Amino acid sequence: MTLAAMLDDAAARSPHAVAIHTSAESLSYADLADRIARVAHGFMSLGLTSQDRVAIMLPNGVELAISILAAAKAGLIAVPLSPTFAPPQLEYILRHSSARMLVTSPALLGAVTAEARDQLDAVVLCGDVPDEPPAGAVPFGHLLASPAATPAMSRGLAADPIGLLVYTSGTTSRPKGVAHTQDRMTHRVRLFIDELTLTADDTTLACVSIGRPVIMLSQLMPMLCVGGSITLLERHDAGSFWQTHADSRPTYLLTPPSLTRDLLEHAAARAADFSRLRFWIVGGDTCPAAVHALMADKVRKPLLEICGMTETGFYCISPPHGPSKPGSIGQAMMGVAVRVVTESGADTAPGEVGRVLVRTPDMMIGYWNDTLATHRLLRSGWLDTEDLASADDDGFLWFAGRQKDMISRGGFKVAPAMVEDAILSHPGVATAAVVGASDEREGRVPVAFYELRPNAVDPGAEALAAWAAARLEPLSVPVSFFPVDRWPLTAQGKLDRARLVWMADFGDGREL
Repeated sequence: MTLAAMLDDAAARSPHAVAIHTSAESLSYADLADRIARVAHGFMSLGLTSQDRVAIMLPNGVELAISILAAAKAGLIAVPLSPTFAPPQLEYILRHSSARMLVTSPALLGAVTAEARDQLDAVVLCGDVPDEPPAGAVPFGHLLASPAATPAMSRGLAADPIGLLVYTSGTTSRPKGVAHTQDRMTHRVRLFIDELTLTADDTTLACVSIGRPVIMLSQLMPMLCVGGSITLLERHDAGSFWQTHADSRPTYLLTPPSLTRDLLEHAAARAADFSRLRFWIVGGDTCPAAVHALMADKVRKPLLEICGMTETGFYCISPPHGPSKPGSIGQAMMGVAVRVVTESGADTAPGEVGRVLVRTPDMMIGYWNDTLATHRLLRSGWLDTEDLASADDDGFLWFAGRQKDMISRGGFKVAPAMVEDAILSHPGVATAAVVGASDEREGRVPVAFYELRPNAVDPGAEALAAWAAARLEPLSVPVSFFPVDRWPLTAQGKLDRARLVWMADFGDGREL
């Protein structure tokens, strides 16, 4: 079943129920299904055929949702692009994916180089289109005027065609295109619905782009499948969030830790009405103790930590129903098998840190145009997440960092997450991050960055070093401690550890 077929089923059950809210409009299931059918027909009328790639670069909104689902309905492959991507990233992805069409806005089109546009067969412009659009550009409104009767999706020779191509951030290498199929995505959505017992009575507020697969498959599609409602927030600032939250009163939320903290530290959080909220999911990065404390103080509803990756989807979650363990990333989700193994591949003992392996029938089918990388990752049937964790006797996983973030100090392995936990136990520290800095004698050495709790007095580097030394092996104690007022973040809202490494190596702990 396709993602669009899931929506068609919900539209048949509840055609007049509201499917999507934005600040500008509300769309019923019947209206949304009609627009998707028209745009799918419009895509095909522009010459696209089954499994062609459609790049979509739009802000959070109705046009983004319609474009993604219209591509699914027409049997095309959606390639979501972040509006924050730099021109070289866009050019590389458009070329690597061999995208034939780009759906974007006039403002964002300026980031696409002339070389990248030359390879496209068509450009579709959403929003305020100039009276004289660029040559070859088609207004989105023209597609909405297409016939609503869309021919059945052609699957060609593939029993389960590719429906989504997601490019990783590429911070350490060129971005890879992660390919997901239609049936695997819909199965993953249904498992998520079952895991969280979502129904037509649920509503959610998406303040992160639905073009990101984590949001698409855990907020947009689950709501459209069960007949619930999703509100799309175009702006990500805390003031807009809380104003929209008051109007929509969601039953569940999903945000990255850094954004969650910004939202809960906003003055409006104290007066917010959480009476309908069932749980708040936090994922995408390590969730610090400060976020748990804010949630307990202001929200007083379950915080569910969740962990996953683009290649697998979510693989662990704090149990939505039943006992949980704050600080743990939870247990394996429905339909997912998880192992924690040693370097030799043997299962670890309870409490022992090892690599996390995941096996699920819904993981990616491979990297686009990269057979070797796909084989390396999937050849054993288990996908090596490169996450480090320990498992306890109850099957709860405790995140210990990323394998690539491990610091080799003269041959001794320093686990940043373990060092961060020791620093975070200091009563004055709210958040900490540890990275490896260059060292002429030892190769890499641990360096710590920390943020103080409100009104706390800075204990200073010497006191923090002594605090860490009482709780860690000597070689794990950071050689330097730097206070920060604001953490550097990636475009995805995650902690930018590469920037911290640069600050440690070249900035003496400061931005230059």
